[in-house]
Formats: sequence, structure tokens, C-alpha cells
Amino acid sequence: MDDIKLYARNEREIDSLIHTTRIYSDDIGMSFGLDKCGRMVSKRGKMIRTEGIDLPEGNMGDIQDSYKYLGIPQANGNHEEATKKSTTAKYLQRVRQVLKSQLNGKNKVRAINMYALPVIRYPAGIINWPKEEIEATDIKTRKLLTMHGGFHPKSSTQRLYTKRKEGGRVLVSVKTTVQDETSKIREYIRKMAPKDELLSECLRQQNPDESAEEEEEEQTTWRDKPLHGMYHRQIEEVADIKKSYQWLDNAGLTDSTEALIMAAQEQAISTRAIEARIYQSRSDPRCRLCKEAPETVQHIVAGCKMLAGSAYMERHNQVAGIVYRNICNQYGIEVPKSQWAIPQKVAENNRAKVLWDFSFQTDKQILANQLDIVVVDKEQKRVVVIDVAIPADANIRKKEHEKLEKYQGLKEQLERMWKVKGCVVPVVVGALGAVTPKLGEWLQQIPGTTSEASVQKSAVLGTSKILRRTLKLPGLW
Repeated sequence: MDDIKLYARNEREIDSLIHTTRIYSDDIGMSFGLDKCGRMVSKRGKMIRTEGIDLPEGNMGDIQDSYKYLGIPQANGNHEEATKKSTTAKYLQRVRQVLKSQLNGKNKVRAINMYALPVIRYPAGIINWPKEEIEATDIKTRKLLTMHGGFHPKSSTQRLYTKRKEGGRVLVSVKTTVQDETSKIREYIRKMAPKDELLSECLRQQNPDESAEEEEEEQTTWRDKPLHGMYHRQIEEVADIKKSYQWLDNAGLTDSTEALIMAAQEQAISTRAIEARIYQSRSDPRCRLCKEAPETVQHIVAGCKMLAGSAYMERHNQVAGIVYRNICNQYGIEVPKSQWAIPQKVAENNRAKVLWDFSFQTDKQILANQLDIVVVDKEQKRVVVIDVAIPADANIRKKEHEKLEKYQGLKEQLERMWKVKGCVVPVVVGALGAVTPKLGEWLQQIPGTTSEASVQKSAVLGTSKILRRTLKLPGLW
């Protein structure tokens, strides 16, 4: 640090200190930058005008109004209002800059935490920052996120600041930043006060109540909220919670898609059922497409018969297509160049045969005779029967058991006809990303390398497309 600030009891002593500092600086090869230097003489809290002090480099004049020391505007004390105003403006400017970038959702939040928040952290603990102003800055941050499509206006604010592994987005709040920095400075003062007279005086002048004050942690989380936490409570018994939220960490989705899926999980999107039952702005809660069941988020993403043959099938084929391509790559079989192209019914080489959406004719009549993917490994004499499903998240374990039982008969027939050993592999992912604890085990039984995150990402992207098309969300929402 090449900045120094000198204090003295009177004008004569401050001039003596300035000369001593100049001599020492010359000895170590440094010189004063007079354009950045100034002297201030005050009496009873009022600045006194002088002719400055003459030095070999020139005259060091009086400070006219205020000065900056280590970035903090000061005069007779800190200019707290000016500091707060400029700091907040710069912080919000950086937030806007990040939100206008092409970063994905995870990296935008990371950039805000690492690029924008240090502007707040620097003066925190040095200046007095009222709680109301801190909360107002956090509100402005969320408004900017909403304006750029990165946060649904009715989503849980608690979840926004929660770790991604726990289902949140790990944004660090201004409130947390100021509290953290303030507590660290106070702890340092308490620790060093016995060894330093200045810090001892600083500790003595601290407000005891303020120093001892601890912000009470909120007892409830977003999972405890009646509406926002409904999804989490529904999947808690059937899903692997940690893996169900891993798409937030690994998928690399845009901030608008992250915000949409999380709003859907929290029942924050204005479906007709929400409008009728919660907002009471509508009398009829029935679905706008099928006109039968109440129009909830789960109904739209996995329960509407009008979407079953088109939108649901498109999402299903995208997830199954990922598994199919990985299998073909494992055996060196050519795959369609476009991810939207429908695979051929039979793809084969000397190592394996891969069947897509194939119906089987067997000696014994079996109703469930059409499968998404069947892999016949010619070298190992093994058949893998694969069926994909994207049900409502609360039904994932039920659907997994259903698939296992449904295709046992066909697997046995294929084993008998082709004289191979077989297994049934269900690939079940909830429409909003929930997965069962066994999904990883099932994917390991499929030739090739298919990760849980890849099928999750595809399912979530398909769901976001369905929500946007069906609800005709205005603007960014």
C-alpha cells in the first residue's frame, strides 16, 4: 500500500510529520504525487483555510471539500451518504452488465457474487449501513433479475439465496455480505484491542448492543412454505433429492429457463387453478386445452391428454434420443446428424443391433410389445430392453416399477426366441427434473455412457418448451 494518512494534534505537528514522511520516501526512492495529496486543518469540527505547506516538489495545498482515502470519501469523518450512494450505483451497474451478458444462469449468478458484490463488501463494516437501505438494494437486485428474465416475480426469494445442491441458485445477498464483513471487522477489533491502543479506543466507543447483536436466522426455509415447498414435499418420499436438483449445477441452462422451471416447481406460475383458488381472479380452474382437470403445473407438464400425442412425445423422444445416440456411439453405429431427426427403426453392424420404437411379434400374445429402444449385443449374447418415461414428478417411482413389470413378459419371449440373456431398464425422469435413487444404476446397465444430468437436462428443456407454448407466457414470463 503506497497511501498513507497522517494525524496530528496541531498544524505544526502535521507539517513535521509530512516532512519526515517526505525524507523517508526519498530514501526508498518514492516521491509525493502532489496532485493526489492534500492537508486538512480543523478546529472544533470545522475546516480552517491555510496557505498549505511548501515542499521541494511544490506546494501541498488544503483539501477543498473532501478527499478519498482507500476509496472512501472523507473529511471530518467518513462521508457515509456519498459512499453508500456511489457504491450502490456501481454495484447495480455491474449487476446490469452481468445480466446483459451471454453467460448461462449459473455463471451469471457467480459473476454477480464475484464481480458486483465486492463493490459492496469493500466499504461494509467501515460505514454505517442501515438495514432498510440494505434490504432496498437486495430488492433492486431481484427486480433487475426479473426484468432480464432471470427470476420469476412470484418465486421464493429464500430459494434464490440457497445453495444449488439444495435446490437454490446460491446468489449472495447484499444483506449477508454487509453482515459478514461487519462481523469480521468487529471480531478483529475485539481480538487485537489488548495489543493496540487505537483499536482499544475503537472497541470502547462501539455500541455494546450493536456489537453483540446477532441477526436471527430465519427458522423457516422455502421448503416449509405452503405453496413454494409443495413440490419438494411431494418428491421427498420418492426421489433422490440431491440428484433431483443436480441439473441446477450441471446443465448449464440459461437464467430464464432456470427461473421458469423453479417457478413451476414452486407453483408460482399463474395457471388457471392458481388464479381460481389462490388469487380468486377466475371462477373456472379447468385446463384451457382439455377442459377436464384443474389446470395445475403438474397437469400441464405431464397430465393433459391434448398434449400427450405431440408435446409430450417430442420431449420423450428427445430424452430417448440421447440414450439411443450414446448406445450407437458405443458400438460404432452411425447416428442421425441432427438431434431432431427420428432414428431409423433398425440400425445394425457386426457388433450389435439397435431397434427404435419397434413392435415385436411373439409366439405368445403380449400386449406390451412395443419398446422405445432394444439393444442386441451379438458378442455378449445379451439383450437390453429400454423404455423411457417422463411422468409427473410425484409418480416417478411408481412409473419405474410399472415399466419393470410391464415388459418382463416381452423380455422373456426375446430371451427364448433369440437365445440370449436380457434385462429391462426403465429410464424415468420427472417432468420437472426429479429422479429416483436407482436411475444411475439403470443407466449403467445400458451400453455406452449416459449421465443422469444429460437426461435430466433434456427433460427439463422439453418441459420449459411445453410451459411457454401452453401458457403463452407474456414477455419473459
